[in-house]
Amino acid sequence: MSEPNLDQYEVFAVRYATRMAPAHDWFIGASPDEPARRMDYFVWVVRNSSRTIVLDTGHSAEVAAKRGRDYLRSPVDGVRALGIDPAKVEQVVLSHMHWDHVGNTTQFPSATFCIQASEMAFYTGGAVRHGRFRRSIETEDIVNLVRANYDGRLRFNEGDEELAPGVSLHLVGGHTIGSQIMRVKTARGWVVLASDATHSYDEIEQQRPFPTLHNLEEMCKGWETVNRLADSPAHVIPGHDALVMERYPAIGPGEPLIVRLA
Repeated sequence: MSEPNLDQYEVFAVRYATRMAPAHDWFIGASPDEPARRMDYFVWVVRNSSRTIVLDTGHSAEVAAKRGRDYLRSPVDGVRALGIDPAKVEQVVLSHMHWDHVGNTTQFPSATFCIQASEMAFYTGGAVRHGRFRRSIETEDIVNLVRANYDGRLRFNEGDEELAPGVSLHLVGGHTIGSQIMRVKTARGWVVLASDATHSYDEIEQQRPFPTLHNLEEMCKGWETVNRLADSPAHVIPGHDALVMERYPAIGPGEPLIVRLA
């Protein structure tokens, strides 16, 4: 019997919410004539026979109603649909601290949350007194992460690091000061879960910046990092593009909200 490949993973995108977003919500300088397009909301699961990692935790139904998103299913229930008990997940990576990526953390009570130290410092520091930054967060989400830190369940990354054999985290900044991406070894090669380092395929392929950003230069450099770390453009998974659901197969006819990326 062959030994399992412990540095190779299967990867899933779990869709949980959606909306129709006008072009100016996708790209700086978008033409008024450009059509709206569907913006999907995801969390991601990376797993093999010995390890399960969840990337981002989405947002709640209450926040979806408040912010005008169509809530399809709790992302936590999406994780359960993969046969994973959220209460037993030990590793959760948070790409950044915006409201649609760090909700529901209390539903992962056994997890250590991996986040860039610069990201946590920024969103618990003086900058959030400015409404422009504060509008991208939900206060209770930040409070929950502070509580997790006091419980010893936050792991602070300082730049790039290996999270596990075959999984690495890379600081790209740009969208937020401490945005990070995940590189994963899979049977089809090195896949990059870009989260909001690129919201869509067009953003990175046409170099069209997203309007919510911390630093434009770092955003552009982040695209270069994503492309360098992925085996090809087809190995890049953007954070909000509805085309992900078309380009990858659903895990089964009864589960249309989850697609297998590798």
